[in-house]
Amino acid sequence: MKALIVDDNHDISELLSIFLKSKGFDTVVINESKLALEHLKEENYDVTILDISMPQLSGIDIIRKLERKNILKEKKIIILTAVGLSSRQINGLMQKDGIHSCLKKPIRLNELLTAVAS
Repeated sequence: MKALIVDDNHDISELLSIFLKSKGFDTVVINESKLALEHLKEENYDVTILDISMPQLSGIDIIRKLERKNILKEKKIIILTAVGLSSRQINGLMQKDGIHSCLKKPIRLNELLTAVAS
């Protein structure tokens, strides 16, 4: 499986990459949200792990742009959040085709693996 990891925190994205590689995944790490958006428009990934809180474009901005391009539904996105999103905001995101899971930071790696594998 090919996984895209999008997080502006280099330490977190590298940790996730190392973990997923140890489980047999091919990983691509992108730490800039604008570059990640372009990759998501052009490349196919089996799963995308997307941080919600990033400078320039947030994860929510990326989701909205993919939705406007009518390609969000083709994706499997696991969103990560350390910010206090309300249950209403999380439920709104989870109802979108293409959004698979929402995990709160700090992430438990076994929960991430379960979300990625399902």
